[in-house]
Amino acid sequence: MDFVAIDFETANEKRNSACSIGLTVVKNNKIVEEKYFLIKPCEMRFQPMNIWIHGIRPEDVENERTFNEIWEEIKDYIDGNLVIAHNAAFDISVLRKTLDFYDIPYPDFEYACTVVMAKNYYKSLPNHKLGTVSEALGFEFSHHHAGEDARACANILLNICKDLDIESVEELSDKLAIRIGAVYENGYKSSGRKGECKYSSNLRLKEKKKDGEISLKCKNVVFTGPLSSMSRGEAIGNVIRCGGFVSSSVSKKTNYLITGIRDLNKLKENEKSIKLKKAENLIKENFDIKIINEEEFLSIIE
Repeated sequence: MDFVAIDFETANEKRNSACSIGLTVVKNNKIVEEKYFLIKPCEMRFQPMNIWIHGIRPEDVENERTFNEIWEEIKDYIDGNLVIAHNAAFDISVLRKTLDFYDIPYPDFEYACTVVMAKNYYKSLPNHKLGTVSEALGFEFSHHHAGEDARACANILLNICKDLDIESVEELSDKLAIRIGAVYENGYKSSGRKGECKYSSNLRLKEKKKDGEISLKCKNVVFTGPLSSMSRGEAIGNVIRCGGFVSSSVSKKTNYLITGIRDLNKLKENEKSIKLKKAENLIKENFDIKIINEEEFLSIIE
């Protein structure tokens, strides 16, 4: 099986604001090449929320090439090939919108989404986010780095191809019951699910050893920023299931502030949320508030 896995990170809410891209090239079911580029976006406007997610700042890309300059180096990896992405609707949209901005003709290629593949095949997993599926497969990577995410995406399809002996795009579509998308000059066709997959893996998340037991029972919990493994609604539901309470703002009664940011020490002061700043100030006043990251939160609720 030959394919190319791609992943984009964006500077802001616009799909044409790509600030990094990762590509993992697979030939005959083996990773043969990897590419990673920082990109100077067409508009140098970075949303704090996006910086929180991927850690890329304006100063990191101000001397990098723009996408139209990088395109000449990467287009042959995409044109005429099967392209996969985890949440392909997003990444293919970023590619198309960025090509549109620079008035670059679309290449011709087919594409598929590993989220849809995982939902159809790994039915026993609690969700099918990139981190969850990769953890279940025993694949370690640094999430929201485009190069690492592309490799993790490729690893998912490689595992499925091995399990189901998939050797072609046609077999991929038939065995996983997915619709293959396509991009072509002046248009595209979406990918998606086309029915019930008759195959199913019993892949499950392994139980983690807990060093220090933390309980959310009767605790006041506040969230700041997005989590990569679940929606805010799902996170709130998990806190309630564990007997905790969720508040919308930080106060002296707050016990835990949960953030999706792995390393808070890398945040500049003007990149911190109001909730985070307030929690840090209350901690300085000796209030017993603990700031925990997403990984710690997941270990508590499992």
